[in-house]
Amino acid sequence: VAEDRIQGSMAMHTVIQNDESDYDIDVGIVFDSDNLDGLGPLATRNMVGNALKRKTKQFAEEPEIKTNCVRVKYSEGYHVDFALYMRYKEDEEDDEYIYEHSGPEWSIRDLRALDLWFKEQIKYKGTNLRKIIRLSKMFCRSRGSWKNMPSGLIQTVLCEEKLDTNYERLDEVFYYSMKAIVSMLNIKLEVEAPVDNGRALVTRDIDYTRMKNWKKRLEDKLKDLDVLFKSDCTKDEALKAWGDFFNHSYWEELVE
Repeated sequence: VAEDRIQGSMAMHTVIQNDESDYDIDVGIVFDSDNLDGLGPLATRNMVGNALKRKTKQFAEEPEIKTNCVRVKYSEGYHVDFALYMRYKEDEEDDEYIYEHSGPEWSIRDLRALDLWFKEQIKYKGTNLRKIIRLSKMFCRSRGSWKNMPSGLIQTVLCEEKLDTNYERLDEVFYYSMKAIVSMLNIKLEVEAPVDNGRALVTRDIDYTRMKNWKKRLEDKLKDLDVLFKSDCTKDEALKAWGDFFNHSYWEELVE
């Protein structure tokens, strides 16, 4: 292993954990291309998966070799996704490595670009962006029956793109940002990464299903917040509306 790097929501500080839901930690593992000796992307994932199997015999589940990573599940309610990369230099005197990600095939990917992009957005748009992403993720995981919801990366990209900066109060920022996301999803379901030459994040049938589910569920539940706009809306009614939206006892406890 030439490098290892915490990625995704852990690096961005947007991790959430529902009481009944699993949450994930993303780790990038980098090998020097010469050491892989021509292994393909699947063979590389199999190599890492087999190594982890030998080290995790006491685990309830074996490591799972997925299309883009190797996943290890822990009984404490979280899993670690190991995303695999190889690095090389086109010319020996080059200062920078080129990185390729192990997916369906090897594809060039900037290992640090997403984290750097997000840090710039936080500088420009403020820490409300992190909070809106967390709230969006909590909504997407708010019902055990809700399967096939979009990834944290897709939510992060759209929350940044549609963040409503006309408001300061967090409830208003969240509400109007979600309304803007619904409006966009009514026009198109495709999402592009803000790095890696705008690679498509919605490509498979299951990806489109997840985007449609998000749009429909968000649209339906936002209607339940109409009570907030009534001139005689009480605090208890507002708290109940948000409690129903997120399906969480936090608001019930505030009422009590």
